[in-house]
Amino acid sequence: MTKISSIMIYGISIYLLLILIMFIFQRSLLYQPSREKLDVSYYNSSGLKKINFTTQDGIVLKSLFKKPSKSENNTIVVFHGNAGHIGHRVQKFKPFMDAGYGLLLLEYRGYGENKGKPTESGLYLDGKAALDFLTNYNIPVNKTILYGESLGCGLAVKFSTEESFKATILEAPYTSIADVAMRQYWYLPARWLVLDRYDIISKVKNINSPLLVLHGLKDKIISVEFGKRVFNSAPKPKEALYIPNAGHNNLYEFDTYKKVITFLKQN
Repeated sequence: MTKISSIMIYGISIYLLLILIMFIFQRSLLYQPSREKLDVSYYNSSGLKKINFTTQDGIVLKSLFKKPSKSENNTIVVFHGNAGHIGHRVQKFKPFMDAGYGLLLLEYRGYGENKGKPTESGLYLDGKAALDFLTNYNIPVNKTILYGESLGCGLAVKFSTEESFKATILEAPYTSIADVAMRQYWYLPARWLVLDRYDIISKVKNINSPLLVLHGLKDKIISVEFGKRVFNSAPKPKEALYIPNAGHNNLYEFDTYKKVITFLKQN
């Protein structure tokens, strides 16, 4: 065996090993939960209360909820992004509560105090349990707003194809996790390795509620190109707010609350 052949075999072996490692640990890259206990200091002053509900597969989810200030007001269900926990989102969504909206901050399995490990199928069960909680609380789907934040857009789109909700809001949506993986790991066959795909682009054409897409034009995590493809594939009525100078995590630093509330009042 020549030296060049040995180098090629060594290089291919290293590459295959890298693919194997990425495949095995991919969920650790996709899901980055904070496991700290949800201290009351995160939410006590906002009026949110800690609640428990149980998924179809028996996992008890500790989440946060505040009912709307008036019975005719709507409630926002937040399917949050891949990192942190719901306590980190309280201040972000407080202006909506101040405007009279109810709020359900769903905490996923494996995040915060919740047991289990996050997977796509598991998070769908978590989302279904959250929506069932609102139904049992006598909040109908036509007074429920689905809010997907980054990863959570996959849940919001799935459920908005199954019921006619008041509205669906997607913050920094993507076409699919496979597409995002291909963009970030271009040197790997990422599209064929992804287990949890959250294939939004194949579902969004079937949503049954008015849609608002929010995306920062300087988003370096999920390119606005993905958000535009999702928006263009969705049926009307729909609106998009592409925010100059905004990145992935700071969309609400650009007077976005008023624009979102205006959209909700008009739909």
